[in-house]
Amino acid sequence: MNKYIKHTLAAFALIATSTSCSDFADVNIDPEHINEGNVPYEMVFSNAQHQALGSDWDVWRNGCILSGQWMQHLTSVDWWWNYGLYAYSDGYSGALWDGIYAGDRGAVRDVTTVLDLWKDKEGYSIDYNMARVMRVYTMHRLTDLYGDVPYSEAGRPKEFSYPKYDKQQDIYMDMLKELDEAQANLGSGVAKMGDHDVYFRGNAAQWKKFANSLMLRLAMRLSKVDPSTAQTWVKKAVANGLITSNSENVKLDHPGGVTTNDSAEPYAKIFAHEDKEFFLSEKFVNELKNKQDPRLALIATVCEDPSISIQKSGYQFGNTNPEVQQGLPGGYNISKNSAWYIGKKIVNFDPQNYQSKYSVPNRYTYSDPTSPTFIVTYAQTQLLLAEAAVRGWVSGDAKTYYENGVRAAMEQFAQFPNATKLYQQYVTPEAINTYLTANPFDGTLEQINTQYWINCFCDEYESFSNWRRSGYPALQSTYDPANPYGLSATKGSIPRRFAYPSTESQVNTKNYDAAVSGLSDGDTFTSRIWWDVK
Repeated sequence: MNKYIKHTLAAFALIATSTSCSDFADVNIDPEHINEGNVPYEMVFSNAQHQALGSDWDVWRNGCILSGQWMQHLTSVDWWWNYGLYAYSDGYSGALWDGIYAGDRGAVRDVTTVLDLWKDKEGYSIDYNMARVMRVYTMHRLTDLYGDVPYSEAGRPKEFSYPKYDKQQDIYMDMLKELDEAQANLGSGVAKMGDHDVYFRGNAAQWKKFANSLMLRLAMRLSKVDPSTAQTWVKKAVANGLITSNSENVKLDHPGGVTTNDSAEPYAKIFAHEDKEFFLSEKFVNELKNKQDPRLALIATVCEDPSISIQKSGYQFGNTNPEVQQGLPGGYNISKNSAWYIGKKIVNFDPQNYQSKYSVPNRYTYSDPTSPTFIVTYAQTQLLLAEAAVRGWVSGDAKTYYENGVRAAMEQFAQFPNATKLYQQYVTPEAINTYLTANPFDGTLEQINTQYWINCFCDEYESFSNWRRSGYPALQSTYDPANPYGLSATKGSIPRRFAYPSTESQVNTKNYDAAVSGLSDGDTFTSRIWWDVK
């Protein structure tokens, strides 16, 4: 993918600037420079694929500081500690919106541009239907996190300078329709763009399974708000054909990724270079450690000095021994004069040397800039089928689906390029069997969705969405009512959505006001989106 980045940046920058022209057909085409008449649109699609997964801009803010701490995968006790108590920041809450909708990154704009271009273009049927799937993936993350969002008019700035916010229910019905039509029309063969498709190199059959597995995910989102419709679409997704092994995982690899540009895996870029102040939470480490989960050695590490970045000599991979792993509780800081000083929770806590004693994301996996970004996985798909089977929505044995999902989640670590030695040491077939025997399937939605939560580490948007849908794992707020934090935006409850960026209320006021009027508690962290009913 890296060889495309420079040219792609030029291509999508041209798309962004050209939208101000009212009639580009009146402009002479310069064949020697990139312009709307000769843009390599397959590279615009590549950029949409890349930027839809997030960048350091939103991953740092929405992914790590906010949802990563909300979901108790991550903890910060220094710079970002107060966001573990649900403090609000407009810039952090709106970062994903700003990055995906607008700016140089603009994944919605780019995928919509190629979608419209290829819709009726002869010979581009596979490319067009791939773009339909990609747009749904991009938009489902936005609507899941914010609620009602620009959808039908989004990404078309020439036609809609101030796009309306579509109702989330309408968005969901259209996304499911789009996925079903796209998978039916993908057929077989290879798209014209070929290797510019950085997920599957244009392989139509793989995109069909991507579409259907994403359909399953979206259908399960409706399990609380509309179980009947959820069941209908779950059955359709299964009948259409899902991902069947880890080899078909939808992911973006980052060979040669470095932390100085967008070539790195975005979470890894944050952990390895931009910000070394994220530790694993006590809740997360204890869930793995108490059940002797073999993944712990590939998720966590304890470093003598984790502040040393990957760009410097002496970068430490740390001690991955499961026995030494310790997580930190959320909602505390390292200031001895603070009412929330962590030393009041942990006896003999040393604020000078704590970094050498507590677990951070493993440097062979989630802190490795060359690691993959997982998009839709076989493990997730099997765990969703386990839940669907428990609900009676699909045939097949829920226990089999569950065990397939757990096994796949563990074997997924084989896809981290620099974790081979650790994987072969800890995630053996015997270790997986031992874990499944010691922690047998109990038929509960809590067990299934707790496994989903583990597999979604460093896909914090998906983790946050599935937790709100399922209610699991059973997370306790890090807020202590006996020691109230006045800047908590939720009065202590775990947030239910991101708030819109404040700029929307200023530049798209009419449409913003209409969207906010439908929220139960206004444009706040505590309002529930359409599918997140109590």
